[in-house]
Amino acid sequence: MKRILGSKARSRRMMLRSFLRWSLYAAALLLFYLFETNPLIRGWCPLLIIPLATAVAMYEGDLAAGIFGVFCGLMLDIANGNTIVGFSALWMLCACPPISLLSRFWIKVNLLSHLVMNTIVTVIMAFMDMVFLHWVWEGAESAISFRMLILPAYGCAILFSVPVYLLVRLINIKLRPDELRRLEESAHNAEEAENKEKE
Repeated sequence: MKRILGSKARSRRMMLRSFLRWSLYAAALLLFYLFETNPLIRGWCPLLIIPLATAVAMYEGDLAAGIFGVFCGLMLDIANGNTIVGFSALWMLCACPPISLLSRFWIKVNLLSHLVMNTIVTVIMAFMDMVFLHWVWEGAESAISFRMLILPAYGCAILFSVPVYLLVRLINIKLRPDELRRLEESAHNAEEAENKEKE
């Protein structure tokens, strides 16, 4: 009976931690959206939503990363104003689940790997933005848009990926230590059981 009550209390704590973690992600998304809708520097603002989506994808599961990526893309499109709604959401949906899977199975979750992943996603999105939203409509004048808008906004999305990653990492350290410890313990127990079977 005590074991059942203890497991219920643990599951409630896990749900509360998960709710708080996603609430903080949503608050960061809203804050970065407000930065983009009220640009401080000559009509452009660092696209902080992109590194937020890639950082969250490194810590969360592929389904959750995909859904959060879609929301980030939609907020990016709405903040931009001159894009088709869903343009960035499509690219974020294509990027975030693979980042989540790579982080789970192939790469270490650290600042360097986030910087690399975020740079790849940002460069691809900047290229798509340039080709489909500027070059197609502006022709030769798209070079001005590239120099004045695209390069500084997407360049700062790479530059500011470090503090955004550290923010997401802090949220995870504070709100997910018990879950991570349980996963490590279960993996260790599975290894011990496997070794005993071999003996």
